[in-house]
Amino acid sequence: MQQYFCDERLAVGDEIILSKDITNHLIKVLRKDNRYIFRLVDKNHQVFFAHLNTPSTALVVEESSENNELEADITVILSLIRNENFDLCIQKLTELGVKRIVPFNAKRSVAKPSKKEGKLERYRKIAREAAEQSHRNLIPEITDYITIKQLPLYLSDYNFLPYEKEDSSLTSFDIKKDATISYIIGPEGGFEKEEIDYLKELGFVSLSLGKRILRAETAAIYLTSLITGKLQ
Repeated sequence: MQQYFCDERLAVGDEIILSKDITNHLIKVLRKDNRYIFRLVDKNHQVFFAHLNTPSTALVVEESSENNELEADITVILSLIRNENFDLCIQKLTELGVKRIVPFNAKRSVAKPSKKEGKLERYRKIAREAAEQSHRNLIPEITDYITIKQLPLYLSDYNFLPYEKEDSSLTSFDIKKDATISYIIGPEGGFEKEEIDYLKELGFVSLSLGKRILRAETAAIYLTSLITGKLQ
């Protein structure tokens, strides 16, 4: 069942005006008519069911108590990597349930913050579409680009640093389901020693993801899967 997000508060019986993007997708792409029931998530993250009433409006017919969000609040601080791999991370991390993705400009990042307008908006569009596809109750936040000086703003109850020179693994941590969790993923070339030292000073705990050296995008998706597995 197709899902869309809307920016207003809904109630059963409401007739709402749909955005052009939603109506175009329903009518021109999916070729649906007013018999098709679809999901709408309102500004309060509440799920409703609706159907087309006219080509540009929908009638809300049912409310659902469904909540597909993790109890924990997960922030992924993701070093800038090549565009297609960064896009993939946003999509998959959204599907896995993270609440926030923070693009981080590491010293060895091959990709750099884009001065072009629309780059962050593209990231946010990817997150929105992935949240709709995976039936999330909310769209994860994609923050502005940050530097190492802004990392203290994103510390959580648990702060992890995947590092190939570490032996301890995630299994040694007992993570509470309602915790806040942050972890930082390095760029293609890894972190420099000064960055590692600073991260540890901030309270990031290094851990191993296994004997093999993983690509940045693989490490981000794998660690997210491990943590969400412990929470469920």
